Amino acid sequence: MPWARSRFAAAFTLATVGCSPAQAIPTPASGGAGGTSGAASLPASGSPPVNAASGTGAGGVGTAGADTGGMSTAGTGGAGMGGTGTGGSGTGGTGTGGTGMGGATPGGAGGGSSAAGSSACSGLFCEDFEQGQGQLDAAKWDLKMGAGGTEVIQEQTVAHGKYALHVHGTGARGDFAMILTKNAPAALQGAGPVFGRAYFYTTANNSPHVELGFAGTTGYPNLNYMEFAEFGGGSWQLGFDLFTPDPSVAKGFVEEASYTHPGGLKQPVMTWSCLEWEFGDDPDLMVLWVDGTQIDQFDVDHIDYSSTTKTPGSVLNGKSSGIIGGFSVFGFGFHSWGASNAFDLYYDDLVLDTHRVGCLK
Repeated sequence: MPWARSRFAAAFTLATVGCSPAQAIPTPASGGAGGTSGAASLPASGSPPVNAASGTGAGGVGTAGADTGGMSTAGTGGAGMGGTGTGGSGTGGTGTGGTGMGGATPGGAGGGSSAAGSSACSGLFCEDFEQGQGQLDAAKWDLKMGAGGTEVIQEQTVAHGKYALHVHGTGARGDFAMILTKNAPAALQGAGPVFGRAYFYTTANNSPHVELGFAGTTGYPNLNYMEFAEFGGGSWQLGFDLFTPDPSVAKGFVEEASYTHPGGLKQPVMTWSCLEWEFGDDPDLMVLWVDGTQIDQFDVDHIDYSSTTKTPGSVLNGKSSGIIGGFSVFGFGFHSWGASNAFDLYYDDLVLDTHRVGCLK
C-alpha cells in the first residue's frame, strides 16, 4: 500500500525549460553541401553512463557562401549528432564549410539535437535540455524544490546530445525537485488523452513511492493529478491523487493506483530506458510502456488500491471520467513520499503529444 499522505507547506525555489520549434533557416544565394548527420553513441544496457556526444558523424547541409565579387565566403556544414561534422565545400566559390547548422535546406543535427537527426520538435512540446546551454529555461519551466531535493542541467550523464536534467533525492521523506510546464500548448490541455515520452536513468533506491512525472491541475503540490511513479523500491505505479476533489466525488484527499504485478518488468537501474505513457481524463485511464513494452495499466478494471470506497464498475464513487478536472500542467523530476536512501534521476528527450510518440530509433 502506498504511504498515507498529508498536506504540507514548503518554500519553493522558482526557476524555469521547454522545447522551441525549429527555427526557420533563410535560403542563401549559394552554398556547399555537407554530409549526413552522425549517429549518437548510446550506453549498452547495464553499462556505466556515457556522454552520447562522444560519437562522430558527418555534418549536415552547409550554409551557402555569399557571393562577393565572384568569390564566395565559406559555407558551414552541420555538426553530426553526437560529435562534430565536416562541412562540404562551397559550390559558388573557394570557401570550405566548417562545423555548424545547415544552409539552404536544414542540415544534420548538431551535438545538442535529438538523435532523430533534426532539431525540429517531434511532438507538440519537446525538451532535450540543449537550448539553455547548461541552464533550465526560465521561460518554459517552473522549478519546485524542497526538503533537500536538488536540480541541475548537466553533461556527464546524457542519453542524447550534450545536456540532460539531473535531480537528486537526499532520502528524506517528502523531498522533491520537479520542473513544471509554464505554458503547455492548448492542444495538450483538457481531458486528453495526452501521450508522453522521456529517456530516463536512475540509480537504485528503496523508497516506497517516488512520483516521477505527472499531468494535472495548478497549485503544486496540492493539486489533482495523474502520475507514473516508482513503487516499492524498484517496481512501477500508475495512479492519481486528488487534493481538491469535487465534493460529489469524494471528501478529502483521495489516492488510487495500479501496480506492476509479480513477474512484471522491474525498473531498470544504471541504464537509460525509454518511458512512454498515456494519461486520459475522459475516460480516466493510464498506460505505461518501458522500452516499447506495456508494463502497467490503470482503468476501471485495473485498480489495485483506493484510499476511499469505490462503486463497483467505476473508477471512483460512480465516476469514470472527469475525475482530475482536466490537465493544464505537466511535471517531471521526483517527489519522494517516503524515506529512502539517497538517489539520482536523469531525464532527456521529453516529448508530449496527443498521439503516442514512440522511442527514438
